[in-house]
Amino acid sequence: MFVVVTIQREEKGLLALAGDLWGKGPLEIKRRSFLGNGFYHIIDRTGGRPHWERLARTAGRAATRLVMAGEEEPPAGSGLRLYNPVVFAGRMTAMAGAQLLAAMGEEGRRALVAMVDEDGLFTWCAGELARRCGLLRVYTKRPDRYRALCRDLMEGLGASLTLAESPRELESCRFAVSPAPTGVWKLSLPVVTVNHSGIQGRPTINRLEPDLPPELLEEIPAGVDPMLFLGAAWETGLRKFPLDMGFSGCRVDGRRVEGLPPL
Repeated sequence: MFVVVTIQREEKGLLALAGDLWGKGPLEIKRRSFLGNGFYHIIDRTGGRPHWERLARTAGRAATRLVMAGEEEPPAGSGLRLYNPVVFAGRMTAMAGAQLLAAMGEEGRRALVAMVDEDGLFTWCAGELARRCGLLRVYTKRPDRYRALCRDLMEGLGASLTLAESPRELESCRFAVSPAPTGVWKLSLPVVTVNHSGIQGRPTINRLEPDLPPELLEEIPAGVDPMLFLGAAWETGLRKFPLDMGFSGCRVDGRRVEGLPPL
């Protein structure tokens, strides 16, 4: 369960202000569902500062699983914290990498592809990519988490995965996928990465926008980033909906383009 908060600013008259003071409250609470997963949508109607403390009390245990509509963020110490769907974001980069390979056809099935997983937390991402390319080369600071996967992929699926000892060994790859944020460093090849990561490619592809049918888009509250909403629903919900969607757009070195760029 997660919570969506919309701050709706409006000029309040004396009657509305009196209602707030006497306990009627400025919050409108709706229980909603998205693909079988429940969430609460709280609308804070305010003429000034949002009612952060009251929002935290209303959200309860879900106060740390917050998705905001718009750019406003709760202040430190309010008891509210924005939800960061890390696993979902990583899976989206893997999906984008797989779709780029599919668009290459036979060339993609023979391609040498790189993956950056410094902490060794996204082995499942490597498994998905290795089955779709000729060779996946992974740079990680935790090679122990990959050794069993290398053996299983080779013996079970005939897929090839090798470990790079340094980022320099990735330079000969067609492109790289980085499913988790990294520090600041550069690669001279295209990099598909999550938002707020320090890795830079030539070019850097991020800000992935899922291509959702209109009927699903209508179920997402206005002003909410669809990627954050989908991530919260997928990670906190009991019903894991399929993640086979395409992408309507992304950012390439900060510039928005339709779909995914050809590589």
